[in-house]
Amino acid sequence: MVDDARSDAALWLEATSGTESSFGVVYDRYRARIFRKAYSRVLDRTDAEDVVAVVFLEAWRRRRDVRFVDGSLLPWLLVVTTNVSLNTERSGRRYRRLLAKLPAAEHAVDPSHEVGDRLDSERMSQQITAALQRLGANDRRIVDLCLVDQLPMAAVASVLDLPVGTVKSRLSRARAKLQAELGSLREPGEAPAPSAAATSTDTPSTEAPSSDDLGMEVTR
Repeated sequence: MVDDARSDAALWLEATSGTESSFGVVYDRYRARIFRKAYSRVLDRTDAEDVVAVVFLEAWRRRRDVRFVDGSLLPWLLVVTTNVSLNTERSGRRYRRLLAKLPAAEHAVDPSHEVGDRLDSERMSQQITAALQRLGANDRRIVDLCLVDQLPMAAVASVLDLPVGTVKSRLSRARAKLQAELGSLREPGEAPAPSAAATSTDTPSTEAPSSDDLGMEVTR
């Protein structure tokens, strides 16, 4: 497909004026990025495809209210992707709780030899997920957009309709909470992650902070 140099804002104006192909260009431009984002949250290809469909359906449903950051629709789409993925995760947890109540098959194979190799990593993943879930919804979105998606603070502030200083302070507060909860997950001998106070500056920065500030690797 030939790359289309038109901005998202220009394409969206054409799409909302009746040019269906312009919506298709926006879809093709960001579908893969939205899929990767969704898959990193729901960890299931089919669910991730469903999230992508819902995100673009929601974008069209709210086509008069979408927000552009420097002409780009991506930051707004990422926020919607996070919200839809969270709803999908909640539905998945309810489904898994239901399955857990079913009796085990009489001749089920004992997977204990595999569980031993995966137990530590799964426990760590659960602790990280639990720590993130204990953050407020707004703080979770800011952590997700700044640290996972690596968006500049100015872009996050614009799409969430918040002052840059508010994004910076909430990110610093959330980072401190996560560092306090996840510090015990470091391997023996590993240096502690830098504190939020040590990494903050007096002047609000609009650059995207690194996910290393959490003292953990964030998988895209």
